[in-house]
Amino acid sequence: MSSYRYRFVGYEKLPSGMNADDVQLHCRLPDELIREIRNSGYAKRYHLGLAVQLSFLALTGRNADAALKMPSAMLTMLCEQLGIHSTAIASLKSLYSNADRTISNHRAWVREQLLFSTYDSNAEARLQAALSQQAIDASCVDDLLACAQEWLFDNRIVLPGQRVVLDLARSAFQVVENLALATIRAAVTPVRLRAVLKVMHEESPTPGISLLEWLKQSAGKHGVKGLKEVNSRIDALKTLGVHLWDLQGLSIGRIHAFAQAVVNRPPSETARRIEGTRSIEIVCFLKHLLGELSDEAIFRNNRHTNDIVRSGTKRVQAKQAQRAIEYRHSIESMRDIAADSARDAHERLAAITALADDMLGRPPVSHAEVVRETLTEQSARVRTVLDGMNCLDLRGDPEHADGKLVSALQALRAAGAKELPVDFDISLVEPKWRPLLQVPDRKAALRAFEGCALMRISKGLRGGSLYVNHSATYQSKASLLIPQDEWERDKIALCEAYGLELDPRKALDLQYELLRAGLADVEVGLEKGLLEIDEEGCVRIPAIRAAEEDPELRHTNQRLSDLIGATQLPDVILEIDSRTQISTMLLGRQPEDAEELIALYAGLLAHGTEIDAKAAAAMIPGVPISRVSAAMRMLEAPGRLRSANDSVVAFQQRFPIVKLWSDGKKASSDMMALDATRHLSIARTDPRRKTAAAGIYTHILGSYPVIFDQPIVLLTRQDAPAVHGIEAYNSTSEDRIKVDLLAVDTHGYTYSGMSVAKLLKFDLCPQLAGLPDRKIWTPRSINVSEALERVAIPAITEKAIREGWDQTMRLIASIKSGRVSVAWALARHGSAAAGDDVRRCLDQYGRLLRSVFLCDFFTNDVFRREIHTLLNRGESVHLLQRAIYYGRITAERGRRRDELKSISGSHALLTNVVIGWNTMRLQETVDRLKSSGQRIDDSILRRIGPVHFGHINFRGTMSFSVARYASVLLKGEMASKRAPAKRAEK
Repeated sequence: MSSYRYRFVGYEKLPSGMNADDVQLHCRLPDELIREIRNSGYAKRYHLGLAVQLSFLALTGRNADAALKMPSAMLTMLCEQLGIHSTAIASLKSLYSNADRTISNHRAWVREQLLFSTYDSNAEARLQAALSQQAIDASCVDDLLACAQEWLFDNRIVLPGQRVVLDLARSAFQVVENLALATIRAAVTPVRLRAVLKVMHEESPTPGISLLEWLKQSAGKHGVKGLKEVNSRIDALKTLGVHLWDLQGLSIGRIHAFAQAVVNRPPSETARRIEGTRSIEIVCFLKHLLGELSDEAIFRNNRHTNDIVRSGTKRVQAKQAQRAIEYRHSIESMRDIAADSARDAHERLAAITALADDMLGRPPVSHAEVVRETLTEQSARVRTVLDGMNCLDLRGDPEHADGKLVSALQALRAAGAKELPVDFDISLVEPKWRPLLQVPDRKAALRAFEGCALMRISKGLRGGSLYVNHSATYQSKASLLIPQDEWERDKIALCEAYGLELDPRKALDLQYELLRAGLADVEVGLEKGLLEIDEEGCVRIPAIRAAEEDPELRHTNQRLSDLIGATQLPDVILEIDSRTQISTMLLGRQPEDAEELIALYAGLLAHGTEIDAKAAAAMIPGVPISRVSAAMRMLEAPGRLRSANDSVVAFQQRFPIVKLWSDGKKASSDMMALDATRHLSIARTDPRRKTAAAGIYTHILGSYPVIFDQPIVLLTRQDAPAVHGIEAYNSTSEDRIKVDLLAVDTHGYTYSGMSVAKLLKFDLCPQLAGLPDRKIWTPRSINVSEALERVAIPAITEKAIREGWDQTMRLIASIKSGRVSVAWALARHGSAAAGDDVRRCLDQYGRLLRSVFLCDFFTNDVFRREIHTLLNRGESVHLLQRAIYYGRITAERGRRRDELKSISGSHALLTNVVIGWNTMRLQETVDRLKSSGQRIDDSILRRIGPVHFGHINFRGTMSFSVARYASVLLKGEMASKRAPAKRAEK
């Protein structure tokens, strides 16, 4: 359900400042209800009262109170619909002339027309059952109250007084807290729990701060010192026994919400909480922190491993350069020998032959071999990383090769071995490593084994063959997926529920049919000359030509821009907030006063732009730094930025002009690099700009809004975030238009990514680099014509698909049921999981899907242009994003995962606010021009997007004129009086 539909649900009165557009959108009654009013048999003088009650109930889910005053714009519009004279009477009671019995009768009639039922004991029991489920993941009582009101609205039950619903929400929330406390007391002995609560406020390893403050500190720079800081915190948590606490009775979201409560407040305030609440929050904080720190340690260990491998790569380049010099010297020597008249021809020929044999006998410089030598020689760096893994308690299947290798490594390190035993089982390592373990120098052999183990551990953690039980992400596959016995019992029902095909033969037959049709189209294209295949098997297709410049387009675009005019960012934010209530979603309630609202905006700007809390307070006079910092921490609450973004997207999608840009079923995704300090652990060097940067991966609808965002690491494969974002968007709401096509670049796809996307009911369509060299993979069961032999590779293994299909369906069902995320699934079944049955199935099925896609891409120029257009629109949104965030992430920012998510989410929200405002102004301007008789072709409007930003001032001192929107944005009867313009602009 779109969050925009719930905009006024639960309101006890409508804002007096509702504008005409909002009234037309929200309060206008359908023509059939107007007819029902006229045919109701009630006196005509009551028709307006009936219309008011119908509109109010349909909008808020509540019965209109007799003393309630209605917005004048709403009354004017309803009078126009009824064909009666406008009235200045604002209250419902005055419309009925104190006829309370008539009002009551009319309420029953209104409920009957809208199919609403009254709130009774049965409805209360159903609501309690729903809240008991929603409370499991709710972050606070305010969120649960909103869920309760939306549930009543969806089930067409008239909302009772807010106190009734609030008491039920508090009761449900208290039940979860009681369950949490019971779970914690069962997992942690009373003595240990008291000790943990006590030690939190004692001095930490860093003098002058408490242990709780020390644990809350983010990790330092990337380096050995920073890794040791992370490891020391993990060791401290394990000393407390946190890794042994079993909190499976609590959901991950619930643990995260309790942990955020500790993160977002000073330790002194946590100490003042009652013992039960403090026990819940502290234990959940420690458990959540251990998982986050374990992930951070693995992330940093993998980065150090990559640094060592990279140093080996540099040595490869140096050796290749040295070998080139040696080749040159040998040629020069051959020339000198050939010119040496002191030797006879036979001697010179023998010398040249000997020199050539020496050079040709040298083995080629192998990249992998040099990396292995580097890992062996840099034993100090390798052992530093291995020492950093001691706190992780690496585990693996005892029967798996990686599990055996880790066990052997742990045994050697526990024994303090200085050299590798002569009788060591070298079958644990790959054949190419074995010569390095068979050397007489057993110390060198141990160094080689440690280097091999480091590479295998890094790969095993990424591929899932190794795991860490107290990690948040790198847990064992068996513990996260649907249990195998449960899958065997329920897989037929689960596949039917999630729309999955359990029979691999049927899935393959469908794709084979599409592939045959695609290959036939390619043949026809070859015959018609629409494409060609050269002797080397390269496919040549015509390049997409840019559309010719249209003077009318340029003129119309400039004219619309002039009519829209310039504006300030604060005015844009306020107007969009007044129409979408994003401030209410971010706070979890309506702002109490103007100061709280402006502080929220300041926190949003501090997260979503390059400024920090101090700079935001300087740009917005009158807002203290402490309130900006508090607002920034509040924005880290899970789900709130996502809800606010969804609301703005839904607002933008309602305008008719949006349908000219896209039907809402297609999107693109790509990464944008934000400049950052090189000391940030997530930062990498951007290969284009040659500066340190962090990645923000965004999904953008064909109609321009950002529908999903997430921070990622540069220079990593982007298939996991690409597929994850669309699945999250499609699964959030049932009545939202689902995305069925996602355009990405080469970095955004893999064979496994295409398979998972297809099984999740949408297509991953990459615009591939090096397209002429791409081949069409086919199974041997499909005959390929002679004309296509040069471009076809008959190497798809159907057996691998059949053997891994059952477990692949188990993986997809686990994603659908919320047990694992798409990002986790693809990360654990990527190239690092080579040999895994699910990985092989996804890889081979993905090759088949890419072949079907390439056949369409080669032969359908409309489809090709559509992919190109979607990606171009994404790039145009990136230009707007860079205008909003043109600086860099500072060294103090982005060290925590929640903070990175808030930076990404706030940036996306500000981007969507600008896009939503531009769309609204474009629609208003176009409507005004058309109403005056001027004609604007839809073909022109289709090419004018809402991402222009030259007319918006993003910088300088910001003044928020809250008084203009106080009746809509602020809580309370006297909101407008509490927010005078002079006070708001301080």
